[in-house]
Amino acid sequence: MAASSFHPFPRLPTELRLQIWTAACLCHRPSDYRIHYTDVEPTSTEGTLPPSYAFTACLADGDNDSACLTNGGLWKACKESRDVMIQHSRIDGHRCAKNGILGNTEDWYLPVCARHDIFCIKSKTLNTPDDHDEAWQIQIPGLSPKGSQMMDINNIAFEFDETWNRDMPKSYYDLMWEKSARGFLSCFLYNKSRHVKTTPNIWIILKNSQWALDHRRGSGSARHGYDTEYVQMIPQFSSRLCLGTRDFDGVLENAKTFIRTLEDLYEANENEYGNVSWSPFQFYDIFKISQNFLFLALRRRHMQNDFSTDRAG
Repeated sequence: MAASSFHPFPRLPTELRLQIWTAACLCHRPSDYRIHYTDVEPTSTEGTLPPSYAFTACLADGDNDSACLTNGGLWKACKESRDVMIQHSRIDGHRCAKNGILGNTEDWYLPVCARHDIFCIKSKTLNTPDDHDEAWQIQIPGLSPKGSQMMDINNIAFEFDETWNRDMPKSYYDLMWEKSARGFLSCFLYNKSRHVKTTPNIWIILKNSQWALDHRRGSGSARHGYDTEYVQMIPQFSSRLCLGTRDFDGVLENAKTFIRTLEDLYEANENEYGNVSWSPFQFYDIFKISQNFLFLALRRRHMQNDFSTDRAG
């Protein structure tokens, strides 16, 4: 048998190895918005002035849907491949963060963009600080060899569950103390009402919703998971229609029902405890929960629909 002409990869010239790593690295454009599934744990930062609370984020256990996993094999292969991956992970000049993953033998990380990407919370414990009035921040370690500087996450998300409409507590405070995804969400909304500039944008992902897009209105930038594309929806809470979208199976309407109920509980809480005029500004606008959500639906759940003939709700 003739001797094999295949050279073991480590013995290839360095330049050729780097070319191979570079070709294997799937880079995304600066305009891409990616989605990662994240676990968060609260960390007190009482030494800061003013005192605040931070949540440290890492990749959710068992997750297979995060966009950052696209280059996971390169990150785990060796130091050389990681260096190439980091080099190609700069997003329009913005510094990247690292999404931590707990491995069997060692922890490893994947590059993410704390500023642009959306981090869908899949927390095991759903722990929140006891003081809901202090400023909260969700942070993730920066991807820098110089140190572990923390970076603020600007966008968080929750996957809507239609069971959220069942057995809703009678008060907003009771809901915030509930150890559930909807209770966790209500805490972030409450904190956003007090610290709108520092609390992340909040997205709701409608994974099971069938929808149609009015193409004459166009669509926003796509968001990508590992192998899933998402499209932004803009609900119109004053009617059954969406601005440029249509709900086919009632999932979006159920989400809107939940948000209306949440808003009613919040407003009742503010009126009961006299918090409506808590702001020092004379012309303070009352915080509207329905105006502080953004929505995503799966591209593959898109249905064809003729908006020119079907306008009635």
